[in-house]
Amino acid sequence: MATFSLGLIVVGIFFGGVAAAIAGQKGRGELRWFIVGFLFHIIGLIVVFLPAVPKEGVLRKCPKCAEVIKAEATVCRYCGSEVARVAHTEAG
Repeated sequence: MATFSLGLIVVGIFFGGVAAAIAGQKGRGELRWFIVGFLFHIIGLIVVFLPAVPKEGVLRKCPKCAEVIKAEATVCRYCGSEVARVAHTEAG
């Protein structure tokens, strides 16, 4: 029984570490994804590979490479091309 528990912990640390590394490369919180990977193993690893959902007014796609960048960005962090500044409209 102790060997089984130790095995689960080792597997959890492995999947947590891989999920955290992938999340870090995508600019997401490593600690949060380590916990998800540790607790949910392969499910957490699959979820971390999913693309980020762009939030309206916070993120937008680069017109040259189609990667998601911040709305305020003037240069794409992926391809280095200059992008036009988006005009903000205040709601309410």
